[in-house]
Amino acid sequence: MTLEGVAELYDNMRKETILKQFCDLQKIKYRESINQFYIVIDRKQYTAKTRRDLIDKLFEKYCGDAVTTLEQAYLEWMHWRASINTSSKTLKENKNEWKHYIQDSSLAKMQVAKIEIADFEAFLYDVTMDFAITSKRLSNILSVLNGILRRCVSRKIIEHNLLSDVDMKIFRKRCKPQNSNKDNYTLEERQRILDYLADKTDIYSLAIRFSFFVPLRISETCAIKYSDVSNGLLHIQRAQRTCQKMNDDLTFDARYLTNEERIKGNKASGFRTIPLTDTALSIIEQTHSLYPDTEYLFMRDGEQILANTFNEALMKVCKELKIKYRSSHQIRFTVATLLFENGIPITQLSTLLGHADTAMTWHYIRKQEPDAQTADIMKSVLG
Repeated sequence: MTLEGVAELYDNMRKETILKQFCDLQKIKYRESINQFYIVIDRKQYTAKTRRDLIDKLFEKYCGDAVTTLEQAYLEWMHWRASINTSSKTLKENKNEWKHYIQDSSLAKMQVAKIEIADFEAFLYDVTMDFAITSKRLSNILSVLNGILRRCVSRKIIEHNLLSDVDMKIFRKRCKPQNSNKDNYTLEERQRILDYLADKTDIYSLAIRFSFFVPLRISETCAIKYSDVSNGLLHIQRAQRTCQKMNDDLTFDARYLTNEERIKGNKASGFRTIPLTDTALSIIEQTHSLYPDTEYLFMRDGEQILANTFNEALMKVCKELKIKYRSSHQIRFTVATLLFENGIPITQLSTLLGHADTAMTWHYIRKQEPDAQTADIMKSVLG
């Protein structure tokens, strides 16, 4: 089959997938006597000489450029993104934003080509009314809308994404403050956890201990191999990824696990080398000596540990010690903050964290209270 043939076949499959949201294609029938495909929808008959031509006719009716609603454009956008291997995690997050904030709005039923700036503004005034959402939530909603509209531009349904012309400062001021509870573990809490786990040799205790010595994502920790360690250095080369196949109706199949040679953000900076402390190296050697035949360093019963089971184990430890539980991601914040406060330059810290720039790294510095030195300076300067 030629490349053109493959493209045409893919286009037809895409159209059928989207059309399943609006009509039952299993009702398409064939009249052999006159060589005609047909389907009856709402007591109206649609016919064509070939099945493909019939699909094109139905697609034009339900999803044609002139009548495509935002909801129909959303469905096409989701299927297109699944076809280009967008992560199931991202797809599910986008689906959640659509379902809770856009699906039942008047905007969803409007034809994309007829939506004006005032319509977007009315929608945004509505979702931000009475400080109902945070600025981060607003950003997530806008990410979905902009993604759909950019896709509509590429499909030539519209010439320009009018949402990009809306003054967002107005609506960000209508968002409620983000009261983050993502504080770090204190030095005392970190030490209590390490002391508590010091003589425990189960895989989760070892993994938790190790995590307090390295600024890694949990997906990176779960994908470490013993061969990634050499000369006191840990080479980050892959990350664990939990995937789900998205179905035609936007539901998701059961989760499955992959290990991919790409890091979150898909930036070259994700592949990096981490210097290991003597304690971190000793935990690696202890783990390998206890479980020498496993492919990955942190495995149990022949399976890699997962982020959620890691966090469940961490939660049990915190409960036992009567320490406020924070997730594995907050351990990464904790390590980053400790390194920064003890003299690691922000540029070096950015490299250790695998960030493409320092803007994200500053977000990881979570010093909660002014220290004694800051207090002394304020007293001497301000009186």
